[in-house]
Amino acid sequence: MEEQISLIFEKKSNGIAALGLATEVNKLTLEEKTKIIEIITKNIPNSLPKAITIQAKKYEDYCKLIDVSKSNNVDWLILQPMINKNTTDQDCYNFFKNIMPLTKGTLTGIQNAKEYIGVGLSSNHILNLYKKFNNFRAIKGEASSVHMQQEIINYPKDLIVFNGRGGQEIVDNFKIGCKGIVPCLDGADKFIKIYNYFKQNKLDLAEREYKNILPNIVFIMQSIDSLVCYGKRVCAFRMGVKNVYDRKPFLSPTDYGIKKSKKIANSLGLF
Repeated sequence: MEEQISLIFEKKSNGIAALGLATEVNKLTLEEKTKIIEIITKNIPNSLPKAITIQAKKYEDYCKLIDVSKSNNVDWLILQPMINKNTTDQDCYNFFKNIMPLTKGTLTGIQNAKEYIGVGLSSNHILNLYKKFNNFRAIKGEASSVHMQQEIINYPKDLIVFNGRGGQEIVDNFKIGCKGIVPCLDGADKFIKIYNYFKQNKLDLAEREYKNILPNIVFIMQSIDSLVCYGKRVCAFRMGVKNVYDRKPFLSPTDYGIKKSKKIANSLGLF
């Protein structure tokens, strides 16, 4: 993990985020999550923004992770909702409203991924939280550019939006006003290149780079399970790591899937 952190810094990323879906956060203990936060703080200079996703199975653990993150001087928090099979959109809103006061003094965002987890916040919910909490100023979405463009219209100008899905529609996301994406390491260097092209108004080069890596994104982002299974392997192969371990529950890789992951890693090149 320290090697991954070093790579992110070496590739001149604009920030580093941890404990999201691709970190397999739902499989980690509170102690492991705490350790990862501490490792990032230890290995990354203060000049590089650090974001920590807050997710747990118990409310008390949410509180502890917020405390640990703040004591390690992270730059912003990304709150995921605490959900079960009966959770509604209103439950998500009530949860965020109750826990947001604990984040006071730290820039805070919300992971609003209704397309992936089935529940989330409406534009009205988001605007209500924006008015109640002056540190809530970021959204991390997982939606199409068409949907997100309609959402952004409703947001205040200082509510920044990141949109993910493993880099799908990255150029379109920038065009509609998204601040950026929060990708995994496996293709991060390519996404940084696209972002820099866009900032330099070299849209043809940005589009060309995106088209080159789009087949890889499609293969990896079939589902969250696929992302964890094969995205992790693409990253490992690019790093020169031969042995990859899976923690239950997990999607078992097939021989063809591993072969495909190696082919993608070779096409992207070693880090």
